[in-house]
Amino acid sequence: MDANSQGAAELLATLMRTAARFSEMGRSVSRDFFPHVRVEPVSDLAGPAVRLGAALTLPGHDLVFETAVAVCGETFSVRGGLVLDGEEEILVLPSVETADAVACAALLDRYADELTTPARWHVQRLLESCETDW
Repeated sequence: MDANSQGAAELLATLMRTAARFSEMGRSVSRDFFPHVRVEPVSDLAGPAVRLGAALTLPGHDLVFETAVAVCGETFSVRGGLVLDGEEEILVLPSVETADAVACAALLDRYADELTTPARWHVQRLLESCETDW
């Protein structure tokens, strides 16, 4: 297998792993905060960019955790973020471009970590703010 094919295979494996990580994070948070949190996967494989993540619905709020990988010519672009209620960007991970599929895969792994690790904290904070409003 040549280096390009190996890089493509690694990127595909990373995309699958990223989807699984967001799915597990969503299920775990939903289970821990049941019945107050519902989860839906963010999975768009047909648009101009592959989008993967999780959308959490809480009382009065929506949290969308998302990564995206786009290809333009021979360059990959990776970005990520966490958006509250469709408008407030809580966390914006910068768009990074690379021509190396292996570097793209590593960046996607890092972005998935940066988004999934604090997910429980964000949900807890929002639920606590909802309780004070009741």
